[in-house]
Amino acid sequence: LLRGDVLVVEKLPGAYQRTKRGDIVLFNPPESLTKIITNNGSKLSSTSLFVKRIVGLPGDQNIRLDDEGNVEINGKSAVGPDRTLCADEPLRLIDRQLREGNGKELKELGPSDVYVLGDCKAVSVDSRVWGALPKE
Repeated sequence: LLRGDVLVVEKLPGAYQRTKRGDIVLFNPPESLTKIITNNGSKLSSTSLFVKRIVGLPGDQNIRLDDEGNVEINGKSAVGPDRTLCADEPLRLIDRQLREGNGKELKELGPSDVYVLGDCKAVSVDSRVWGALPKE
């Protein structure tokens, strides 16, 4: 996704069952992210929504974050967009979040969990930081 792109969101029955790798999802921040944000002294609006791309599905195994912030799932690089679309953020504020992130290494995604990444890895707060996203 690039700045200015338009999203059409499906909110119909059955959308959950049709979710596949590469889909873009719009969701409220998970509780684990809300805790991270409030622990850092910030706040989220009750209407805050996140846009991310699904790269890991229920049952995927051996999710691992490498030293460059790239993700491997099931022993292969996570399939997704060209995640270098954004220029690196000069202060590297995301680095601390990645070092301490809940999604650095997961053995297996649960039956209702997905792993999501933002299209701009230099600044994206995503599953690398908060871990698995429940599909609820």
